[in-house]
Amino acid sequence: MKTKFFFFFFLIISITSLAVETNEQTQAPEINKAFNDINKKLVLITNYSANFIVDINSIKGKVHQSGTFIQKLPYSFKRDMKMEAMGGIMNVREITVCNGKTGWQAEYAPNGKVINVSRWGEASIEEIFYAFLSKAYLIMLTEDITNSYASLQKSINFTKVISKDGGYIFTGSVDVKSPKYLALYKIAATLGEAGISNYMPDKVRLVIDKHGIASEWLQNNLKNEPVVDVKLSNIVINSPLKKNIFTFKPPKDIIVMDIGQALQRGRIHINHPMLKKEAPKMKLVYLAGKEKTVKPGSQPIVLTFFASWSGNSRKYLGNVDKLYGKFNLRGVQFITITDDSDTGKIKEFIDSEKLTLPIYIDPEKKATKNYNVHVVPKTFVIDKNGIVIDVIEGNAPGTLSALKQTIEKMLK
Repeated sequence: MKTKFFFFFFLIISITSLAVETNEQTQAPEINKAFNDINKKLVLITNYSANFIVDINSIKGKVHQSGTFIQKLPYSFKRDMKMEAMGGIMNVREITVCNGKTGWQAEYAPNGKVINVSRWGEASIEEIFYAFLSKAYLIMLTEDITNSYASLQKSINFTKVISKDGGYIFTGSVDVKSPKYLALYKIAATLGEAGISNYMPDKVRLVIDKHGIASEWLQNNLKNEPVVDVKLSNIVINSPLKKNIFTFKPPKDIIVMDIGQALQRGRIHINHPMLKKEAPKMKLVYLAGKEKTVKPGSQPIVLTFFASWSGNSRKYLGNVDKLYGKFNLRGVQFITITDDSDTGKIKEFIDSEKLTLPIYIDPEKKATKNYNVHVVPKTFVIDKNGIVIDVIEGNAPGTLSALKQTIEKMLK
């Protein structure tokens, strides 16, 4: 299953047939027997609900998620989640609802007001569903539409299983030959040995309850410290569901982004809170340590937020660099910001990508917070009057072409 970009979620790496063959050949008979027993229980589940707590220690930083999840198989679900990340700068509540044909995701401000709403339709529901489950770290609740753990078994080498309380406890390690592992390794390796030892998953522990639902999922790094820790509680299966539980009505004053159309056209214009508003000034720092204050309103600005660990950022900035060479001579100021603090790593990144863009550090993450940046890469196009006229996110095909068109239109 191939998936495309969705919200602040990224590309799911598909599992190749080679990985499937490897795991099937090496998995012990008692492991296969236990999963066969679990799958027989899973097919009896028509719906379930649970509370969840997720702690993630990734290259992007520490993330804490908590909330409730309800699903009626296969595609109807509701997730009410609170998420904290970026050292407390990112503190949001999201509600995602899908009735099996139409889905909605709403982001709430701390005061309870809805600030962003996205919608997708039946045509894109499968790819959206897979992307949502993967990046929600709740994929063990139902691994795929056949309601089994088949996909998980393709990327994990389970070596031991213990029966307990009608369920099972599996232990093992991540398959280091899987495409997903190799893709993550390339990113972690940019941070050196520390990146590999801190962020690469190694040992795993999976606890399945008596109904076949995963109540615990733990991935440790090479230092035996948690990378992903998922715990479910208050699991209830096949209970009567409230009427209209999978419906959502957005506020009348909110512009809704149609994700289905965005996926089809290969680019996403973000209905960002800053759109059509005055761009805040920024206090940044050159790599050499000198401070710089940028106050929009005197010339057009292309403002891009990125992270050196992000594969999407690497590809995206290479293309933005080409636009810089063309439009900087026409009076457009390019401001490229990272919240990374290791100047050595940033310089290595610049050299490896052969960038000529001026790059600045946001040491206290004030610019990141003021511009409400939760996903990178993200570009704000600011006109000569200091107004944000476009916000573009991600590295989907056609994104840079669209950015070029926006800049050219702004200069007319």
